[in-house]
Amino acid sequence: MKKLLFKSISILAAVSLTTSCIEETFPEGSTLTSEQVQATEGALQNMLNAIPVSMMSSGAVGYAGKYGTHSDFGIGAMHLMTEFMLEDMATPSNPGYNWFGQQAMNQHMGRDYIYCGYFWDGYYQWIKGANDVIALVNEETASASELFALGTAKAYRANFYLDLARLYLPRENDLLPISDAIKELTVPLVTEATTEEDSKFNKRLPFDEMYSFILKDLGDAEKILKGQAQVYTTPGINAVYGLMARTYLELGSLYAEFPGKGDSNEAYKKAAEYARMLIDEGGYSVLTQTQWEDPSNGFNNGAANNSWIWGLPLASEVAGNLLTFIAHASTEATWGYAPLTHVAINRSLYHLISDKDFRKHSWLDPEMENYYAYKFAGSAADKQAFLNGDPSIGLPPAISYQSLKFRPAQGEVTDYKVGGCADHVMMRIEEMYFIEIEAYAQMGNLPKARTLLNDFMKTRILDGSYDCTAKTGDLEKFISEMMFQKRVEFWGEGILFYDYKRLGKGILRGYSGTNEAAVYAFNSDGRSPQWNIVVTNGEFQYNAGIDSSTNNPDPSGKLVLWNGQ
Repeated sequence: MKKLLFKSISILAAVSLTTSCIEETFPEGSTLTSEQVQATEGALQNMLNAIPVSMMSSGAVGYAGKYGTHSDFGIGAMHLMTEFMLEDMATPSNPGYNWFGQQAMNQHMGRDYIYCGYFWDGYYQWIKGANDVIALVNEETASASELFALGTAKAYRANFYLDLARLYLPRENDLLPISDAIKELTVPLVTEATTEEDSKFNKRLPFDEMYSFILKDLGDAEKILKGQAQVYTTPGINAVYGLMARTYLELGSLYAEFPGKGDSNEAYKKAAEYARMLIDEGGYSVLTQTQWEDPSNGFNNGAANNSWIWGLPLASEVAGNLLTFIAHASTEATWGYAPLTHVAINRSLYHLISDKDFRKHSWLDPEMENYYAYKFAGSAADKQAFLNGDPSIGLPPAISYQSLKFRPAQGEVTDYKVGGCADHVMMRIEEMYFIEIEAYAQMGNLPKARTLLNDFMKTRILDGSYDCTAKTGDLEKFISEMMFQKRVEFWGEGILFYDYKRLGKGILRGYSGTNEAAVYAFNSDGRSPQWNIVVTNGEFQYNAGIDSSTNNPDPSGKLVLWNGQ
């Protein structure tokens, strides 16, 4: 495998997908023949199916072909981008093999580079796919299958805009001031009704207007999808309720930060209600220890558990060897980058986890003799190769704290066509427990929040010995403990970025005994400035509604590198 060098890739040329790329696909007139109806329904289904395929494909956004990047595999890549902006996913070895190193180091994160452009181009590409479906459906005359497509497309679109809003809305930080002109701005809104002319001057929408749109889409989706059959591979009614819970949790924080925009407690109340609805009525159950540690199905197969509310499948036809989540996140996948970087948990976080907590088995213990107690993917020979290395294929030996959380599909560690085609988790029921817990805490009901956290932790520390009461005397201490458990629960899943940004948490990678590569050992006291993603240069070339004064400031180089002392 050829060694990679750190590199920056400029996006000074126009990027391939911007909010200005609007294509009218809806039919003229109001009357369709039966043949046209059948053709439309077939086209709708194909268009709807294309959205998750695009979200998961190798080369999903076109950056692999255009720029040669191996970090172009859609939503999973975005989740790793955000994870490496935090503190918990460490790169102990060969940092040059980490394709998310620019995010980890906060380099080249300005408007002229692809490292911020990927979010913009990916999400707006998928929004266009949802818009094209929505544009084809006349709700008043639609068939059942057309209505289902409409509801599903609106759920997709709401999810995309929720992620974009949380990525681009600037939140205050200590390292880079935020001007009054941008404090409430998210991203431009593009719908099925947006014209080419509209897109030429399309301003960033204030967060209250954007969240109103998101809730409207979710409300529309709820009306259509309620009572429909639920499968985890599409955002059905339960995913809609989960997105409602996410949205209201975020709004609770924003209303507290921007007085007069809304009732913070009411938003938290709704977040808790939607989360509890799914817990009580969704029919889900949290992952068991056996499911969590399953060497064949661990975090790669939504059908193998009753926890996943929503996940995305990956077909072999659209999966490459190095452009998949598994290649970058599973250290057992011998063809990937993860065993070369030894992608690992932050050492300081690992040693805070109770030895009684089975989630600790997601990472290799520093005591070498304990390695053999783990459940490994593959054959006995594969296990030996994983632990001791295999020079014939350039596979180094495993090291302490290395991840075992994300398993290759079917436990296949050598054939990327099988092992790389893993489902990618988008939402699982455990998140709803944490949303409810935080919502009650933020509303001032710490006794209820403590009880809920203690009850959840009985599913992770099975002897019932966990008790957060003594160490969570005030809101700040409780949120810190809740976030610690959430970090352990959702390590690597792309969930935590939004919590860190919302709650104003800092990052600590540089400290005595760190297992982070020296070039990634950056620290931030409070929010990192790079969590306010910058609008890409490609948008500036087409959309006069955004200029330098209404863009987020370039955070590149603002983080503090640990000096080793």
